[in-house]
Amino acid sequence: MTTTMFKYIIAGMLVAGSLASCEKMIEIPAPISETSSERVFSSDKLALAALSGAMSNTVSSQAFAINLTVVNGMAADELLYIANSNYDEIATNIYSPLSAASGTSLVNSLWSDIYAGIYRFNSVIEGVTASSALKDSLKTQLIANAKFMRGLCYFYLVNLYRDVPLVLKTDVNVTSLQPGNTAAEIYAQIIADLKDAKEVLPADFTSQSGSRTVITKWAAGALLARVYLYTEQWQLAIDEATNVIDNGLFAMGTLSNISVKNNTESILQFGSYLSATSGYTYMGLALAASYTQYTMTDTLRHSFTADDQRGQQWIHTMTYNNVISYQPYKYQNNTTGTTRLEAPTVLRLAEQYLIRAEASLHLQLTDAARADMNIVRVRAGLGASTSTDAATLALEIESERRHELFAEYGLRWFDLRRTGRINTVLGALKSTWTAKAAYFPLPQSAINANPNLVQNPDYN
Repeated sequence: MTTTMFKYIIAGMLVAGSLASCEKMIEIPAPISETSSERVFSSDKLALAALSGAMSNTVSSQAFAINLTVVNGMAADELLYIANSNYDEIATNIYSPLSAASGTSLVNSLWSDIYAGIYRFNSVIEGVTASSALKDSLKTQLIANAKFMRGLCYFYLVNLYRDVPLVLKTDVNVTSLQPGNTAAEIYAQIIADLKDAKEVLPADFTSQSGSRTVITKWAAGALLARVYLYTEQWQLAIDEATNVIDNGLFAMGTLSNISVKNNTESILQFGSYLSATSGYTYMGLALAASYTQYTMTDTLRHSFTADDQRGQQWIHTMTYNNVISYQPYKYQNNTTGTTRLEAPTVLRLAEQYLIRAEASLHLQLTDAARADMNIVRVRAGLGASTSTDAATLALEIESERRHELFAEYGLRWFDLRRTGRINTVLGALKSTWTAKAAYFPLPQSAINANPNLVQNPDYN
């Protein structure tokens, strides 16, 4: 293990009180200023603190706290930044790896934040595996949590940048010059990590008194369902989504509560980055506060039909600098004194119905696809679809994903690309759109440091 790894673990132990997924797991020990691999993983308490630190630092990073949502939202057709022109190159999709502008810096920060998280979880896996002091049962759980999070991190990396280095070790002498792996190789590792984790993760939330910040086997299954959909493994996507839908722990709740802490629809939530007691989140601060600098695009706002309750409940009108803007209002807690407790929601049940609907349609299971889609539509106040034509249903499912999952960790951006619709949709909307913009460029600093990295096509 390298000195850098020790720094990550120590930093994590110092801030573990803001833990997301391991909230209230343990009483965090006193800070340790200098330690070794053996010391970090010499007791159950210290090993848990190491995982807590890795979780806390990763999910409270700017990438997970807000940037995956706002960067991808601007790159697609969801959000605009109205305070100034700093991020225009994201909204117009003219980001360049050689640019020093704020937009490119924001795109590059996704790379650095997510790889830092991968490094932390790799260090936990290595340290726990090498330890002879920990209980076997605890080692199994620690590794499962770390593998889930590593899989989640790589899911975002492969969808942001495509071919990226698959780093599974902490030794920089091994990893610093790794070339990019293919997307297929990245997805294979994600699936392997999630399957390993699913086998041993808990089946409920009782370890944290019902808190949905616990990573369960259902969270692993839900993320697997998404990955199988993205890799066009339709039956496997159906199987995993069905397991989540049918297990009885989750139920479609009201539209107003999808971000409320521990709501019944949530499969996995992270901690409230700003305050666990007030329920403030970065999402709420960035998107729903009175001084927010983001607005929904007119294209998205006007795409909601009059009877769609999501357009009424999830869009909030405000005035910023004397200009009316429209906030994504899924996260609402930004008012002092409120009793509404919120938590960033990473996985929820509505997506599982839409995953199963889309996968079923690809297998020509038209009735099943329509039935699943209608569960989401009816909850939104829309009439049930009666479409029988596959092409029509495909567009309806795309529309439901757009209106149900907007401003949630960039899923719209990913959907447009994976379905092959990105050039049609964004080409018609943005005069500056070019096909190369479907993936972000690798940071130039990474290219400079590693001559084995190859820039994404047409960015050179």
